Amino acid sequence: MKKNLLELKGIDENIKNKLNYIKNNSEVGESNINEIKALKNHIFERASKTFIYNLKKLIQLELTQKNLAKKIGVSEDLLSKYKAGEAFPSIETLIFICEIYNLTLEQLITTPLVSGELENVENREKVQFNIFEEQYYIYFLVTNIAKEGAIHEGVVEFLNDEVVFKILSKGEEVKTFKGDYDISDKLIFFNLKSPKDGTTYINMIKPNVNKNKYVGGLAMLMLPSDANSKPCAQKSLLSKVRIDREKYYKELKELLSYSVGEETFEHIKISQWEDEIVYNFIGKLL
Repeated sequence: MKKNLLELKGIDENIKNKLNYIKNNSEVGESNINEIKALKNHIFERASKTFIYNLKKLIQLELTQKNLAKKIGVSEDLLSKYKAGEAFPSIETLIFICEIYNLTLEQLITTPLVSGELENVENREKVQFNIFEEQYYIYFLVTNIAKEGAIHEGVVEFLNDEVVFKILSKGEEVKTFKGDYDISDKLIFFNLKSPKDGTTYINMIKPNVNKNKYVGGLAMLMLPSDANSKPCAQKSLLSKVRIDREKYYKELKELLSYSVGEETFEHIKISQWEDEIVYNFIGKLL
């Protein structure tokens, strides 16, 4: 579903730009009502495409369209029309779906839902500290100018309450950080230290969960670089399975890079969109 996510992201950014323009130009509404009508159409398009994306996730959760149709009280034919974008549910159907799956209406029609989190949404189960396997591979771009474009590989190990983060080079450890992590409502924060190499932080969206275990996703890595002399913040990718860096170099480079062009930003963050794309990418390798 990567293509659908990228399409939704493009529509979302376009809407935000137009909304900001209208908010900052009070005369637009009076002088160009057609512009506002067009924006409303774009907003509905985003809601429709997001709902279709989430509907497919719910079908996966219920295993078949027949099961989902029965659960939300519609015919299979009507559900097929929802899925194809040929019809859009009534407000009472949308609210019923939200009630059944403990979602908000905003989540259902504006936010692409994460596959793993949906597995527990019905029972309101919370992500606990035992969601991690014993080891994950971690990938991030090399910051050394002489090796620019290369991708580091490391491992993150969970040993009871301790976390060990190792950066590897040709299979050998070159840096090792140890510490622990905390889980909040929406984030997981790793605080890791090394007597030799300083302090490293890893911040991630509360993970996608598959059968109660984390599969992988994106994180923000704050790592001392260039012999501990410069701070560095970059994307990192955690994966339950080892990824062939040579074979999947193009995909990894795209997932780990920031694309900002000539725009000026007040902040850079990892979005739910990106995390879900990485989750789907890793899922194909399992």
